[in-house]
Amino acid sequence: MLTPEYLASFSSGYLGMVDNLNEQIVRDIARRMIKTGKVTDTAKWQIKQAQESGKLLDDIVAEVGRFTGYSDKHVKELFKEAGVTGIRNDARPLIDAGIINDAKLSKNMSDLLLANAKKTSGDINNLTMTTAVKSQQLYMQSLNEALLKIQSGAFSYQEALRYAIRKAAQAGGMVLYDSGAQMSLDAALRMALLTGLNQTVATLTEMYADDMGVEYYETTAHPGARIEHTYWQGQVFKIHGEGDGYRNFYDATGYGTVTGLCGANCRHSFYPYWPGISKPAYTKEMLDDYSVAKYSYDGNMLTEYECSQIQRRFERAIRESKRILCGYDSAIQYADDTETEQYLKNEFQKESVKLKKREKKLKNFCSETGRSVDTARTQVYAVKDQNGNIVNYGRSTSMKAVWANRKARK
Repeated sequence: MLTPEYLASFSSGYLGMVDNLNEQIVRDIARRMIKTGKVTDTAKWQIKQAQESGKLLDDIVAEVGRFTGYSDKHVKELFKEAGVTGIRNDARPLIDAGIINDAKLSKNMSDLLLANAKKTSGDINNLTMTTAVKSQQLYMQSLNEALLKIQSGAFSYQEALRYAIRKAAQAGGMVLYDSGAQMSLDAALRMALLTGLNQTVATLTEMYADDMGVEYYETTAHPGARIEHTYWQGQVFKIHGEGDGYRNFYDATGYGTVTGLCGANCRHSFYPYWPGISKPAYTKEMLDDYSVAKYSYDGNMLTEYECSQIQRRFERAIRESKRILCGYDSAIQYADDTETEQYLKNEFQKESVKLKKREKKLKNFCSETGRSVDTARTQVYAVKDQNGNIVNYGRSTSMKAVWANRKARK
């Protein structure tokens, strides 16, 4: 069993790596937009656009290759740590009661853990590779729309370029599923990692429970849970059948389904419960309190779930501004005329001011509601590639934004 708190934070470093990849993709797109050049002859411009599109695809495939190199190793380490943590949590009632001293993974458990870590890495790598194709499509679409703006006479080259860069940065990296559905890169990889790891540790719990002859499970609970999950979180269930006041585990929780316990993006888990030995982790009062609107913000009373949704919205806005800054910064570096370079520098400064305002708004929200700022969702991490070199795409841009803010205040 893994606690909701563990599942909420275990992937922080990994998501920082994903942000690095996302921002580098935006940089690559902006650079290729600049290299496409100004529109003089439409036919020649379209040929240049196609050429740069092919180079962009190569750029991003290379970035993805570097990402998957250290991603695979990181996923394996996350699974190993989670597996040991999960089994020890499962055995905690017996350890506390002095019945056993410790719990360790069996060979079958370790083999399953490594196999599922490899599978999850493969799933993530497959999803990430689709980002290259989606980014190429976004590049073409953004530039074609910019071309129409220029040809209409209502926009200058610099204005249309700014629009194209912002559109690409706002969208960010996207993944494409076989069904045709799309999802942002960070959300898709977080879901794949969270779901894969939680389901793997849940299977380890089942193996441990079977070995120990366990007859009951208790589910975890957390504030801000999906409405349909509040009906079973923090309760004890009978594994086989039902009776003695206990509902059936599978029927009640939907365990094994996409929308049920341990399903897609679910932060709930479960663990063995021994009547007479285990102590219920949650009281009815605790569970009821999770859904009470007790946080004051902007004249309204909010529940934990509502607060979490507002905070996620603020965080997405901050990451969007950082991607836009990366796009402008890359375009500035490759601008081949003074007018375009200066125009983009001015836009960079405007966006840096907006970023600062968004960060302040998030900080004020967290202060007013008593929440913590989750820096893992807003800051860029420095990571190392396979050769030990620091790979950090966002920090220099963030520092430029800081200086741009200082300049704007003078």
